[in-house]
Amino acid sequence: MSPPSREQLLQTTRLFLDAFNEFTPEGVVRHRSPTCTHRLLPATLNSPTQSNADYANLVASLQPIMPVFRLRLVDGVEPAVDEASRKVTLHLKSHSQTPVGLYENEYVWVLTLSQDGKSVDDVLEFADSLYTAEWLPKIKKAAEEAAKK
Repeated sequence: MSPPSREQLLQTTRLFLDAFNEFTPEGVVRHRSPTCTHRLLPATLNSPTQSNADYANLVASLQPIMPVFRLRLVDGVEPAVDEASRKVTLHLKSHSQTPVGLYENEYVWVLTLSQDGKSVDDVLEFADSLYTAEWLPKIKKAAEEAAKK
């Protein structure tokens, strides 16, 4: 079987990002394979590997404080595509208004797509570790307070 085309990999990536930007538990996993894993790096963030169910549950817990969360490609930076390994590398920025302020982070995501290129098998997410470490306690506290209401 020949690897999926660049066009197929990019089409699936667009579908994945569009569904992710719905920011619902169903949307964030819609274009992932059943065994997809999501890893957040660097290791200093102490984040365990997440399954689809784990990631959907995370989004469900964040929805009350981040009803709108958007990822976008950084202007002027095209995705890097490796057809042979079925990897697409994205430089992304996020934006979300929260009860504790404006959340805007920066990431590099490396997506590994399935053999046919129609779903995502792995998400390797590198986040701005300083920003993320500063914001995680704020977000966690706001989500816990929202869950009590």
